[in-house]
Amino acid sequence: MSYLSLKKYGYNHHGEALNEYQRRFNSSDAKHIGINIGSSPAFFVETKEINKSVLALYKMDKKVMELCRELSPEAVAQYLLKCLTDEIQITNSIEGVHSTQKEILDAYENRGTRFKGIVDKYLLMLSDEQILLESNQDIRALYDELVLPEVLEESEKDRPDGEIFRKERVFVRGAKLEPSHEGLYPEEKIIDAMQRALDYLNDEDEELIYRVSVFHYLLGYIHPFYNGNGRLNRFISSYMLTSELELIIGYRLACTIKEEQSAYNKAFDECNDEANRGELTMFVEMFVNILTESMENLIVALKEKKADWERYQSNISVLPFGTEKYYPAVYEQLILHELFAPEGVDMVNLKKATNISIPTLRKLLKNIEDAGLLKVDSSGRRFVYGIRLDKIDELLQR
Repeated sequence: MSYLSLKKYGYNHHGEALNEYQRRFNSSDAKHIGINIGSSPAFFVETKEINKSVLALYKMDKKVMELCRELSPEAVAQYLLKCLTDEIQITNSIEGVHSTQKEILDAYENRGTRFKGIVDKYLLMLSDEQILLESNQDIRALYDELVLPEVLEESEKDRPDGEIFRKERVFVRGAKLEPSHEGLYPEEKIIDAMQRALDYLNDEDEELIYRVSVFHYLLGYIHPFYNGNGRLNRFISSYMLTSELELIIGYRLACTIKEEQSAYNKAFDECNDEANRGELTMFVEMFVNILTESMENLIVALKEKKADWERYQSNISVLPFGTEKYYPAVYEQLILHELFAPEGVDMVNLKKATNISIPTLRKLLKNIEDAGLLKVDSSGRRFVYGIRLDKIDELLQR
């Protein structure tokens, strides 16, 4: 059963809301943040259920690591790229920004400039390079690189116009476009609150997942910019989580948030409600549940892809020309990209992976195409090749 907010507790236990607030606020399990929500000091309660879920997350993280080790490095690299492109596309779509997989891959391969900033920042998770998140200036620098070009593309009026953040009022709108929350104002309050939020985010004496959960709420509550706060927030959460969890987890957050948008918005609204007196337990619980769902879905996906890969790879010999020279290596690449990659493999990378000359590859691919198994995408600047797994399934069932 989900945690009962103070407001709901007051409905169910008339006249007892204040006593319950004092009990929770002064509990040995209460975590105090050092910032106010409205006029109330922010806090959350580390319930037994939340603590149990956090411990389970770390166990699942080990399972993800084991599954990745059972796959080839190339398969893991391609799946990371697929998750990255999906994550960026979804984090954009949550805020109504249209982006295509092709645009994101073009930015990744330096063939396009749109979304280049956000792609480069997500790619930093693959390296040991650190992103500073200690000061308000750090947040502004990250914002400028991550989303500002696309924000200005949407509307020049959304350019930050304050000393660091915004200087005018802003209202956060709900699912029906009604104002549901006003971001902090004036900018002096934003600057003070953001620094307090960053101090908590960087408090290494606190559990990472709690720090990320609370900061995620606080950035949404403060709303330091006119536009792009959500994209910035999801990136920071992903980046911080990968400091202790498997990298691939950081590329799955937006997907689960979008799937659980209703619960996500509800938790924000509950914590914003003055009747709940600055308690953030509901948001922490919801965020931990989102991470749990994301991890569970990832484990299922990795298990399924591993099983499919092993099944297809072990049956290459029954495919057309599957026992002839060069074909097994080509089939392996086509299957690997179909299962794990965001798109098929182009001729240059196919040559690099198989060490087969391009003229020979053309002949092999033509024969596979004539057999009805090849997929060819010529919509971009280059041809990319995949394979019809449905046709392979038909062959294996005979």
